[in-house]
Amino acid sequence: MKVARIVLSCWLVLAMFHAAVRAEEQYQLHKFEKLQLSDTFYCEGASFGDFNRDGVMDIVSGPYWYAGPTYANRHELYEPKVYDAGKFSDNFFAFPHDVNSDGWNDIVVVGFPGKEAWWFENPQDKPGHWPRHLILDVVDGESPTFTDITGDGKPELVCLHDGCLGLVEMPAGDLTKPWPFRPISEDRKYQRFTHGMGVGDVNQDGRIDVLQKEGWWEQPPAGTPKDALWKFHSVDFAMVRDARNHIGGAQMYVVDYDGDGDNDVLTSKNAHGFGLSWFENKGREADEIRFVEHSIMGEKPEENAYGVVISSLHALDISDLNHDGITDFVSGRRGGPASPCVLYWFETLREGGHVQFVPHRIDAASGVGTQVVVGDLNGDKLDDIVVGSKWGTFVFKHRVEKVDREQWERARPKPLASSASSSAAN
Repeated sequence: MKVARIVLSCWLVLAMFHAAVRAEEQYQLHKFEKLQLSDTFYCEGASFGDFNRDGVMDIVSGPYWYAGPTYANRHELYEPKVYDAGKFSDNFFAFPHDVNSDGWNDIVVVGFPGKEAWWFENPQDKPGHWPRHLILDVVDGESPTFTDITGDGKPELVCLHDGCLGLVEMPAGDLTKPWPFRPISEDRKYQRFTHGMGVGDVNQDGRIDVLQKEGWWEQPPAGTPKDALWKFHSVDFAMVRDARNHIGGAQMYVVDYDGDGDNDVLTSKNAHGFGLSWFENKGREADEIRFVEHSIMGEKPEENAYGVVISSLHALDISDLNHDGITDFVSGRRGGPASPCVLYWFETLREGGHVQFVPHRIDAASGVGTQVVVGDLNGDKLDDIVVGSKWGTFVFKHRVEKVDREQWERARPKPLASSASSSAAN
């Protein structure tokens, strides 16, 4: 009995400890300090990496990289060109990576849809512009990504080219020559302005698949001939049309949002209109995964639990921002200074078998471009946000403020059912 009492006491102490930890976490506010590095429209996306090997993250946005941690000193990558915020730039995405394995981060840049992708070679702290090398002459689609999906340790540029979905692979030889494109789909007549693309392990077989607005392509097992096309699974993820014939959203993500052990899909529905949904994986039927759509946000306040409406969700990124073990995401409106462009983080909550996405407004004068990047810039284990948009270049530094319960509840977004004043159209 004495042993039993000791064990019970230990469990009570542990329970009290975990309750205290949960209570402490519950009364924290996640806030973001806005740093504006530029008010000029140079690009549609920005990212971060250590470009001068000082162990500190720097920012890359358009023709400049900004030295961390203050970002006060900027350095030219190439000749700057200022763009009209009512139009478009020739720099849509920036992906830092040590392409030539010399120990210095280079930068892969994808330009305007239907134009080139380049990699800019880090000159290793030498003055002058960075040497530019062509990757591919035509990169179609508005949400390409650069990541290792084949598992060979080298990232591939996942994009559209010549009507097909495929991979641009780093060659074994001269990296300064154009890289080969390997189609994984048949010619589906994809064009430069095709929207909606992502990567992730949809069927949890340990291999990364590729998603498009009309379905997903299953990566075949190792040993399959490289010229074999991937199996296509048809799913209507974002076949939304509006008066201007826009179809599909932006980046698509594969995440187990409901915590049931299988992978779901997150996507905006129309990058130039309205709509944001997650698609619940309901398991297999006749050897196909069945997805059920759950709308997060539409074009009317009543279509969101908190009355929030955001149009033109042209960039998304995912992260567990509040460290509760559940993946959240960041998105916002793409547009020029003529209209408000908000930036939000959406907190994922699981309650009673249901999934909620609580919208927290970060800013109302930055929005997103075609790329928004979330990651820890300063090593404090809190993910920050980097934006390059028509409004300029921004860093949002994440910080946590401990508050009491009353302050916490006052700061929480209010559902429509409890606060009619929570509607916000952006």
